Amino acid sequence: MQGTKAPYVFLLTVLILFNGLIFTAPLVASQDAETGNLFYLAFSPTCHQLASRSLCIFKSSVGGSITIGDCLPTSEFSSSRANELLYADKTGYKIPVCARDVAIYLSMLLGLLALPFVRKIESEEWPSKWLLVAAAVPIAIDGFTQLFGLRESSNLLRIITGAIIGFALPFYILPMLNSLCSFALEIAGRELKQIRKKKE
Repeated sequence: MQGTKAPYVFLLTVLILFNGLIFTAPLVASQDAETGNLFYLAFSPTCHQLASRSLCIFKSSVGGSITIGDCLPTSEFSSSRANELLYADKTGYKIPVCARDVAIYLSMLLGLLALPFVRKIESEEWPSKWLLVAAAVPIAIDGFTQLFGLRESSNLLRIITGAIIGFALPFYILPMLNSLCSFALEIAGRELKQIRKKKE
């Protein structure tokens, strides 16, 4: 039983809201630290939130211009989880998930938006599993070499590797959701038939 667009709409809505909240947090924190902290707390189960591996939205103390960049000036590891970073000429408000996660979630949204141009959104078929493996290799190499202390990654590399896997994920997640939806509709259809038979 194929044909419903509900899983696509559901996943698209979730990704839009999730990405929106990610970028809302530092903007709220720049206006009200207490309310901003609630956003950071809500995202803490999903990410380590280390300042050295995160991006900040910076507000210049002169002119009030807004930019985005690494929270800390070097790629050296820091265990700081500060949400607000003060510099002489600007204040940084940390995005509540790390640079890699930002890239994953944004790229998932972009991948989902691109998906209808290459396949039917109702499809329950996965692309080749080897494409997913290929997309996962860069993030695995970057993550494991950093985890075992062989090197310290940079936010740029985290963004690139996160974007690769993030873009690929919707092509596998959506078919799973489509299959689950079809299964649920099939069961619901059987139940309706049985109810109608009992009434007859």
